[in-house]
Amino acid sequence: MHPSTASALAFAAIVMAASAAAAQTPLSDAASSFLATLNADEHAEATWPFQDRERLGIHYAPVDLEGLRHGGLEAPKHQAGEDLLARTLSARGLEKVRAIRLLERDVRALEAGLSRPAGFRDPGRYHWAFFGTPTVDAPWGYRYEGHHLSLNITAVPDKPAASLPLFLGAQPREVPAGLPSAGVAALGKEEALARELYASLDDDQRDLATLPFKAGRGHMVGQVPTLASPAPVGLPFPRMMPAQQGQLIALLREFATFWNTAIAAERLAEIDAARDSLHFAFVARDDPPFSFYVRIQGQGVLLEIDNTAGGDHVHAVWHRPGDDFGQNLLAAHLRQHHRAIASQ
Repeated sequence: MHPSTASALAFAAIVMAASAAAAQTPLSDAASSFLATLNADEHAEATWPFQDRERLGIHYAPVDLEGLRHGGLEAPKHQAGEDLLARTLSARGLEKVRAIRLLERDVRALEAGLSRPAGFRDPGRYHWAFFGTPTVDAPWGYRYEGHHLSLNITAVPDKPAASLPLFLGAQPREVPAGLPSAGVAALGKEEALARELYASLDDDQRDLATLPFKAGRGHMVGQVPTLASPAPVGLPFPRMMPAQQGQLIALLREFATFWNTAIAAERLAEIDAARDSLHFAFVARDDPPFSFYVRIQGQGVLLEIDNTAGGDHVHAVWHRPGDDFGQNLLAAHLRQHHRAIASQ
């Protein structure tokens, strides 16, 4: 195996050595602490039973958002929510979330003169939804969602949390001078890694990797709550040179390490298991400028990044087809739980 690939995959082994219990306990503690700060009305607005169908919802447009509005909370409650995000994400992941939220100021400026509901473009218009009671003894979960952001966490006892589907977005793609977030490219590194990999391909590889251009997110299949794995398209991982394989893993690692150490270890292990089945597909066009679409898929992996809706509006979606919202994690927990009851 090439050193670049080996080093990227070795990261998975390192982070998997972290204790799942040590990471899971503070996550439930942080969620419980946050919920404890809320008054009765806020608590009712933020909570659902774990089995409620609402847990399996995801919004790819910032309309009909459900839950408790983060930006409307008093300072100590707001900070408790930020603390939960910090427990769930890596430092880089938390920085990305904050950058995406602040882009609402830039979109608001760009949309000046358009008719929008009051407060529609607001960095505080992100909503908390909790499912079940945060504990180390039973399944629970939460969703944190707003424009260009949907975090979906499912936790079961003694395991790192499931964290897919994940939706991230950026508008503008790179914020121009004169706007509040000037210079920020919230998904810029992810785009750069995809473009660098595509640029490294030889002619035969490029023929396999290149898709026909489709505007308006015409290639995207992942803007749904759950899905089965689509038929693979693009360049197979075994047809890549070792250095290119390392570049592909580095792009996937960029998404996986959005999460805290224990969750990242699980996502990286899934990527490692899917490695030989991975395919890389890409298409770009200069009109509109910077338009592109990338798909990486394999067994249990589907990652898409799309900037074909006007060339200045990036969406990135990561699914675990057939296992979103912790489906397999929950099934394994139920099997174990039932065996434990039967043995009593």
